[in-house]
Amino acid sequence: MSSQRSDWRERLHSNPSRMEQELAFKLKDDGIPYQTQVEIPVTTADFYFSPGSRPLLVFVDGRVHHGTAQMVKDEELRSLLRKRGYRILELFYERYSDKTRDQLYDELLGSLGKE
Repeated sequence: MSSQRSDWRERLHSNPSRMEQELAFKLKDDGIPYQTQVEIPVTTADFYFSPGSRPLLVFVDGRVHHGTAQMVKDEELRSLLRKRGYRILELFYERYSDKTRDQLYDELLGSLGKE
């Protein structure tokens, strides 16, 4: 494992999914500044970007977030965050694949205005 990748892991407070790790590697490779596992008063965002006046919170949600109870909980939290002025991007996926990673990364770049 490269030192770049191990440094990234050391900054985390939780166990990131493979998808989160791979997205972080791509962001770093492209020189896009970000923060990971940022604690917001009511939750923790997987990625935090602060371009402009409204920060973007990114949630990378795998299978565990597809259940009804979890979806309701997630929507309540994210609605509260929107009311507090954050922009929210939810990246959903079923299982890891390079193709899915690249699609989610393109969606993330689009939200950052870097397409």
